[in-house]
Amino acid sequence: MHRNGAFFMLKITERAGNRGERRHFDMSEFKTIETQEDLDRIVKERLARQKEKYADYDELKSRVKELEDENAELHTAADVSAKDKTAQENQIAELQSKISDYETEKTRTRVALQYGLPLDLASRLRGDDEEALKQDAENLAVLMHANEPKAPLKSTEPTVTDDKGWAQMTRQLTEH
Repeated sequence: MHRNGAFFMLKITERAGNRGERRHFDMSEFKTIETQEDLDRIVKERLARQKEKYADYDELKSRVKELEDENAELHTAADVSAKDKTAQENQIAELQSKISDYETEKTRTRVALQYGLPLDLASRLRGDDEEALKQDAENLAVLMHANEPKAPLKSTEPTVTDDKGWAQMTRQLTEH
């Protein structure tokens, strides 16, 4: 405050501290500042208190920088982990697909052998499950075996009633 060429300083006393309660001004503690040295001293004291208040500012800035760097490293590590996880999931899916293909091929081979089909035809069997593969193998086996020559029926074969050849062979074997 400036009054009649003299500087006045109002000293604020804090009754309640930093608890959020109201402050009050003690009017009896007004002090007149009459010299430049007094003003400089008061300003220096105030600046020192303010500087003391922010004394750990540089330390806090360096700590914030450390935490930001650590955060960036963790984000990088998380990104790398996510990429690795995706790559591993893709590899697992690929391997499971291969296993499924091998199991299907094994089932086709087993069904082909079960129905008497050549192994070369096992890969031609179609179906989503074993029952469908068996049905396809049965149909293919019917087609394959339809072209094979069949033994003549008994009624078309001549009847042999002559046992003389057998009797003669038996005698010769017993004599020697």
